[in-house]
Amino acid sequence: MPYRAVVSAELAKLFGVLSHPIRIRIIEELQREDLTVGSLKDILGITQSAVSQQLAVLRNNHVVVEHREGRNVFYHLRKSEMALWIMDGVSFISPDTSEIEKMMSAIESAKSVWGSDSKPKAPGKKRTSKA
Repeated sequence: MPYRAVVSAELAKLFGVLSHPIRIRIIEELQREDLTVGSLKDILGITQSAVSQQLAVLRNNHVVVEHREGRNVFYHLRKSEMALWIMDGVSFISPDTSEIEKMMSAIESAKSVWGSDSKPKAPGKKRTSKA
């Protein structure tokens, strides 16, 4: 059936967009609040150009949207549930047995920081200090 091919192709495209660790981290950070490129740079510990490149991929694929407030451009998730959906994917990770403790510790740390069972933030929520 052609509709299956279309849906499969669209899902493959989405998974491709999500296949970069920095993009996943950006999505998880944007679940909590709207952020600027500068704020994401500080949180992620990467260059501003690297953040901008990854945001461009997410924006061009309709994962994030931007809004301006004065001179600041804030980014937020088009669908905040995506961050929760990604964290649900953690249950499918099968680490190598030699790395299992390290991986489990990392997973638990990520869940505590990103709040895997927290509700998505309301659109428009942002930091009090602008970067």
